[in-house]
Amino acid sequence: MTALYVKIDDEIGGTRWMRCPPRLSNSERVCLAVAQALLGCRSEARWPRFARNRLACLFPSLPQQSVYDKRLRAALPLVKR
Repeated sequence: MTALYVKIDDEIGGTRWMRCPPRLSNSERVCLAVAQALLGCRSEARWPRFARNRLACLFPSLPQQSVYDKRLRAALPLVKR
């Protein structure tokens, strides 16, 4: 998971924020989306729970399901890239 994150972060690059940065960066969102696909988890409802239970040590600031889904859809162009 760490190697996947580093690869994605190198590809996407850093984003500058005028205000305080979000708790979950674009690289982290894309990494979670790719991990979801690689692990074969098709349920959008189950994935945030799985990630909070199993990946909380890697992503300590995971948002609730509705916030996660909304922000992931906003980052769809990055996921496609």
